[in-house]
Amino acid sequence: MPWIEIALSPRSEWNEDGLKDWALALGTFLTEKGTGLNPQIQMLPGYNVVQLGDAGIGDLTLSSAERLVILDGLSLKGNVECDFARFVVRFALQMGALGVCVSNASLSEKSFWQKLGGVIQPDPVPLEGPISPDKVGIRQLSKFSLSVTYESEPVLCLEPITCNAHPPGPISLAQRRLEKMYGGCPLGFASRAAVHSPWIISREQWTDLLSFSRLQAFDLLEHIVNKAQDV
Repeated sequence: MPWIEIALSPRSEWNEDGLKDWALALGTFLTEKGTGLNPQIQMLPGYNVVQLGDAGIGDLTLSSAERLVILDGLSLKGNVECDFARFVVRFALQMGALGVCVSNASLSEKSFWQKLGGVIQPDPVPLEGPISPDKVGIRQLSKFSLSVTYESEPVLCLEPITCNAHPPGPISLAQRRLEKMYGGCPLGFASRAAVHSPWIISREQWTDLLSFSRLQAFDLLEHIVNKAQDV
């Protein structure tokens, strides 16, 4: 089954404060359609999952860091699901999303998404071989979210979080300064796979990517924090 992306050209920034509006708007839409679903938003570092329940609606994820709306497992069984898909695309544009991604789309439904501007994307493939440290990079996504790249391609998204203890490995001065700035608690990163990653990576590769990018990530994060405080 392919995954499809509808690229958007929003006229506003990502509306982080409007996430509750998503739940209310989805609830109103689904109630008016008689589905009886009551959407709830589950807040996670860097992304939010709108839990819609069954009835063929599927799952909807708001990736704040990447400014994407992701539909997974939506089955276009009738007018309700098709209207819901159109509604999500319109609302994503209003929320300032850069795109709507549809994963696990049925081949028989691809023409529907293509009429909405969807383009079929190649499936990710396993990344072969060990991770080379000199090919690992780090860049800012939005606000304090970071992206780990490999060969200049996005692989992981990082979200700064407080931890109970430091993980094994060296601790940079940038990390120490940030921890002191935020009360002395250990800082780390919550990580997840980037939506646009061209690869499927193993657990070992995931660990290596985090290890090789850690010092760079804290250097960049400190720069972002200092720049935000100067504004």
